[in-house]
Amino acid sequence: MNLYKYVSSEDAVKNIIDGKIKFATLESLNDPTELLPRIYEDELLKSLEDKRKNGYNHEDLEDLNNQERLFGKLSPETMVISAPKSIEQANSIVKLSVYDNVDYLKKMFDKTVELMSSRCGIFCISTRNNSLPMWAHYANNASGFVIEFEDLENEFLGDGTGILNQIKDVDYKLVRSGVTFERGSYHSVFFEKDKDWGYESEKRIVVDLASCTTLQFENGKLFIKEIDKRRISKVIFGWKVTGKKIEKLSKEIKEINPNIETVAATIKNGFIEIKSL
Repeated sequence: MNLYKYVSSEDAVKNIIDGKIKFATLESLNDPTELLPRIYEDELLKSLEDKRKNGYNHEDLEDLNNQERLFGKLSPETMVISAPKSIEQANSIVKLSVYDNVDYLKKMFDKTVELMSSRCGIFCISTRNNSLPMWAHYANNASGFVIEFEDLENEFLGDGTGILNQIKDVDYKLVRSGVTFERGSYHSVFFEKDKDWGYESEKRIVVDLASCTTLQFENGKLFIKEIDKRRISKVIFGWKVTGKKIEKLSKEIKEINPNIETVAATIKNGFIEIKSL
């Protein structure tokens, strides 16, 4: 699978082709609704009623254990009960009166998401290299670059949480999902965006920032993970990059990572085409 990262600076290109990818903190992302807590009371209570009536199954039990591992990494302070060890135990726990207190559930959920937001990093990539809005918004109006990854999923194989350290699709919704008692509900917190962002065709990797290498600078921190440089296959120059800069940077790219192909994006009949240099 080929995936693409739009970047605006030469430094970003050099770091990524050297196998160093930066995970963004929540406050640095451009969508103000990222990881915004959502609980719709009617949906929550309906899902609780359904779960009490129909009970849990083995897939639900696995999901609850995934949640426990996720909370253990990103929000251990809000873990008030361990994941059930059996379906019978799960069916007993969900009937506890504490789950009828919606205000308490909202408070705990808000705190959980607040902690998770401060402790996770996100690496956003696209399935497209020919999106005009993406070239404009993230690649400096086509004066920047797109980096192609090949088989990046082999670097991020998951960690037992069902959320972290793996490439997952972003779902675009007209109305964002709320967290309920249904299986996989927490996925919406990390992997849903408003439909307006659909042009990005995004996939993303979410990691625990504690698992990254932290670089301290005067004006902040960078969170880095290193990957096999062979996962980076191509650098695409924007159509506004000058010939002189292409020549200079192409040489520097080959010195850092000789296996990378350098190509250029051009506009033809209103569409983006990728051509060899």
